[in-house]
Amino acid sequence: MRMLFFVTGLTCQECADKLEAHIQKMPGVNGAALMVNGRFIIDCDEDRAEEIANEVLTSAPKAQGEVVAKRIQ
Repeated sequence: MRMLFFVTGLTCQECADKLEAHIQKMPGVNGAALMVNGRFIIDCDEDRAEEIANEVLTSAPKAQGEVVAKRIQ
C-alpha cells in the first residue's frame, strides 16, 4: 500500500532525515522517501497502514519548528 503525506515547516535537512529514518524503521514499512517539496511517500503493509499514518502525524510535529503533516492519499 502506498500512502502520501505533505509535510511543511521542516527547517533543516537533518530534521527531515530523522523523520524519514524513524518511519523507515517501523515494522511494515517497505520504503519511505521525504522529498524536498514536502511530499512524503511511504510504501507499507496494508495491515500496518493506520499505525504508520498515526506515527507520521504525531512524529512530524516533534521536529524543530512549525511542522505540519497532512495525509493526502
